[in-house]
Amino acid sequence: MNIRYSNEWLRRKISADPDAEPAAGSAPEAIASENTAAVGERIAPQLRHGLAFFVRQLRCRADLTIPQLALVADVSEDDLRRIEHDPHFTAGARLIYQLSEYFSVPLTELSQMAGLTQEIDRAFFNEVMRYAAYSDGVSTLTEQQRAALDSFVALVHQRAKG
Repeated sequence: MNIRYSNEWLRRKISADPDAEPAAGSAPEAIASENTAAVGERIAPQLRHGLAFFVRQLRCRADLTIPQLALVADVSEDDLRRIEHDPHFTAGARLIYQLSEYFSVPLTELSQMAGLTQEIDRAFFNEVMRYAAYSDGVSTLTEQQRAALDSFVALVHQRAKG
């Protein structure tokens, strides 16, 4: 059973103790609105596919291998491989927190991309899908891919500011 959390609850919980995984059953219920969509078993893998490209491209932009990123971000190599290659892998809250901190990417948006939240903003979902559609799994970024990545990172930061 996958437990999903509200964005605010997840941010508070991880910020309080990044090494602890949130306890099952302690997340509040989500209230969907016309601007949000429930993150279900169909949507979560789509989001994680976008997350895979995003993490891989951030890593490549930093010129890091998976083992190097694991070391500097203090995360498991296996978890990084799974996040980059398995859209059915549900990253733990600590992994998402560590990647958020290392890459200076807002936690709320990264949590939504990881499928850890109960709901996602519909406009952001569309942006993630658009980004994923124009990304690919190459190990070096072309100038166009780097520009797309930089634009998406800017969008994520802009969303976090409100």
